[in-house]
Amino acid sequence: MATVSRLQTRPERIKRETAAEIRQLLLLYPEDALPAHPRAALLNALSRATMPETGSFWRFIMINPNQVAAVWDAIRALPADARPNHVRHAFDLVMLNLRQDNGEVMLTREELAAKIGCSAANLSRIMGTLEQMGVIRRERRRVEGMQGRGMAVYFINPYVAWNGSLEIRKEEAAQVIQPSLRLVQPEQQVT
Repeated sequence: MATVSRLQTRPERIKRETAAEIRQLLLLYPEDALPAHPRAALLNALSRATMPETGSFWRFIMINPNQVAAVWDAIRALPADARPNHVRHAFDLVMLNLRQDNGEVMLTREELAAKIGCSAANLSRIMGTLEQMGVIRRERRRVEGMQGRGMAVYFINPYVAWNGSLEIRKEEAAQVIQPSLRLVQPEQQVT
């Protein structure tokens, strides 16, 4: 039986190999030696260059179909003022833009907001809803020269989905408290 493979030109192959080498070197460089935001942006750009959607490299995100349905059902059960359509769109974008090695969402808050079509402040509330549901977790990374708590960086909860090897998934999942998806109630107004 013949094997069918996608034609890969020499310039494409060189570009991917170079991006993969640069990415590996950047991963070896100490994390605290580069500001977090430029480092993450470089890693994300290099990941996209080494794994184009049309290429022969398949990127798998491991998630049980029942888990996806559970997340979608929990989102659908949200009250209308929690913007369930935007929350669903955010969840879908998160699943499509995970970094392969650690489950970090490869889009910034501003990029997510632009794709959803809302302000960055509304996106923070939307992502907060996903965080309260236990789907994602948020970390703050200090950016040199920036005031405040730092840049919000989102990660998928390893109990919801993961990519990479099963051993890494087990290690990460052991460090995170297993979530139970729950309905988020709007705050009651006192009259």
